[in-house]
Amino acid sequence: MCLGGLLSYFAAFENYFTGPIPKSLKNCSSLVRLRLERNQLSGNISEAFGTHPHLNYMDLSDNELHGELSLKWEQFNNLTAFKISGNKISGEIPAVLGKATQLQVLDLSSNQLVGRIPKELGNLKLIELALNDNRLSGDIPFDVTSLRHLERLGLAANNFSATILKQLSKCSKLIFLNISKNRFTKLYFHQNKSLP
Repeated sequence: MCLGGLLSYFAAFENYFTGPIPKSLKNCSSLVRLRLERNQLSGNISEAFGTHPHLNYMDLSDNELHGELSLKWEQFNNLTAFKISGNKISGEIPAVLGKATQLQVLDLSSNQLVGRIPKELGNLKLIELALNDNRLSGDIPFDVTSLRHLERLGLAANNFSATILKQLSKCSKLIFLNISKNRFTKLYFHQNKSLP
């Protein structure tokens, strides 16, 4: 598919494709947009991609992909949207993800991710962050004022139990917040006031 080295937009979403992501896409450095969502693609995500300096949008949601997010994220320096919800991605959210400095939309929901949110995500200019339906825990380990552009935040159906909400009042552009099905015990408001 990338034999001529010019392929920039590839969309094959909402089909019945099975098997791994085509090897020809791994070193297709001309790609700008990739949409493979809602198929039955399988295989290890960490082996599916190489260097993509121009890629700015990638949606792999609702497939059967597995493995860990051990991609070389510094090589995705133009990526603004990465969606891989509804797969079988495991392991922790990699700290090196913070090197994809142009990311604005990050959707890792409905996978099998564990551990904490890495503090390096505070380096990103996120507008939307979806982490719901995983096995994540802990707190937000960075000052959320660094996410001053954040509009949508999904943390539902995880194991968060710490005071993860304490800073969220600083997100002045937040219009959507889902914290359902966690282990919270208190809601924090301005000036450290709380309700039991």
